[in-house]
Amino acid sequence: MSQQRSKSVRKQKTIIIAGAALGGATAAARAREIDEHARIILLERNTRVSYSMAGLSLHLSGEVRNIEDLNREREDFFRNVYAIDVRTRTEVKAINAKKNIITIETAGTSEDIAYDALVMATGAASIAPIGIKPAANFSYFRTLDDLAAIKAALVAGKKRFVVLGGGSMGAEAFDGLVRAGAEVTLIEKKRQILPDYSAEISALVTAHEVHKARIIAGFKDMSFETAGDTITAVKVDGVRIETDFVVSAIGVKPRTELLKKTGVKLSSEGAILIDEACRTSVKDIYACSICVAVKDGKEHHWIPQAAVSDKTAQVAGENAAGGKARLAYISGSQIIRLPSLEVGRVGKKPQGSRGDSVFVHARDIEAYVPGSAELSVKLWYDKKTLRVKSLEAAGRNIKSRLDTFAAALAGGLTLNELAMLDLAYTPAFGTARDAVNIAATVALQKSAELTATVTYDEIRAKRGKFFVLDVSAEAAHAGFHDLHVPLEKLRSQIVELTNKFKISGARHIATLSATGRRGHLALRILRSHGLKAVNIAGGRKTG
Repeated sequence: MSQQRSKSVRKQKTIIIAGAALGGATAAARAREIDEHARIILLERNTRVSYSMAGLSLHLSGEVRNIEDLNREREDFFRNVYAIDVRTRTEVKAINAKKNIITIETAGTSEDIAYDALVMATGAASIAPIGIKPAANFSYFRTLDDLAAIKAALVAGKKRFVVLGGGSMGAEAFDGLVRAGAEVTLIEKKRQILPDYSAEISALVTAHEVHKARIIAGFKDMSFETAGDTITAVKVDGVRIETDFVVSAIGVKPRTELLKKTGVKLSSEGAILIDEACRTSVKDIYACSICVAVKDGKEHHWIPQAAVSDKTAQVAGENAAGGKARLAYISGSQIIRLPSLEVGRVGKKPQGSRGDSVFVHARDIEAYVPGSAELSVKLWYDKKTLRVKSLEAAGRNIKSRLDTFAAALAGGLTLNELAMLDLAYTPAFGTARDAVNIAATVALQKSAELTATVTYDEIRAKRGKFFVLDVSAEAAHAGFHDLHVPLEKLRSQIVELTNKFKISGARHIATLSATGRRGHLALRILRSHGLKAVNIAGGRKTG
């Protein structure tokens, strides 16, 4: 009888999660849901657990008034509800993967703990700007402690803020500060803000936001002027920008230094390579959060975003406790709110000669409904298979379009299927032919050689090869076009146009209109008369 009783007693499993800012806390909670009897230890080097990094800008803007509202579930919540041993201000000092022992340090006291499963959720560290020194009015944009320092400056009446970095993190800091009434200068080293986005989408964002703040991109040299422990000005290519506070959001790098000695395989960026079960290359070590590179076919991709962090945390936590969860397709979806519009992307742009793209303008709701606004979309696809690959959008109400495309990617839809996708419609919430339908339709026309496009950059680089024909109702871009003929009069003036085109010596007529729609119709007319024509992608909206 005693032998039977002893066999039924389960050995208590020890699960340690290193990192509790977001992914680690989720992993710990999921592990408890799978194994009620496990000993679960959640470690965090900072002062708080489970805070919402994605909501930092909302506190700056004042929309989330209390900073602690971002600290969704505190230590006592995890202790009382999930029976998790939470240890803040605790740092992992070493990992012995061969013996399954982790060494931690709390308040100067070291401790070794044996584990059955270890989940690395160490996140990422901010990249420091070159040449900057510690200052009382300098902060990163990563943690609630960073946020508290920035908010304190706003409350104290500081107005002039410099944000370093024009990527997604910098854009969010920019949004929060502008909405708070600050005078903001946004500085990006690469040639455009949102450097991971297409030139067309970045140009649209810049055109909208330049009225809200000063934007500087593509600088060569930056330095800082200080007085005591205070930064007084930032100098960019010799231009002096006086400031009350500097926020750095130039990017992050995976915090994975401890793993280099364990044999865990890392990507070129230093992110942890994981499989569909969030296992690393070392037995009993799992990983999640924004320190991991997720697998896509034979390749891994580092996507440091909150949504990816959450999904990997669910899988890592469940499997560390003995589950069998698997990651599904991860599209790398992203959406950013800015003061004047929204911008976002889904998927990975195709590489090499097989990829192609189209850029179109549409409306978020029917044009006759009050409040209707323009929505711009760039769509990438595979020229051989016609499968959709990536989408960028800028405008208002773009989330439903991004979500639709994410589902299209997961389902492996083709251009034809996306063009004909039957989406919910009523004039107040959308258009009969949605923006994603339109983009896919234009891509199909391009694939069938019913249309052809050229960018402004291509025209500027080889201006003599293009005869620019403005077919807008009213002449636009004076000094850029060679001739203005309204679309409505094009057929009647085709002979005159043909003669001027031949005299110019150009190879192609490039049709120009406000959004590209009239330009496409003009292209069809010109081609029917045997003229070589291309349409300027996106029209003058991006010129």
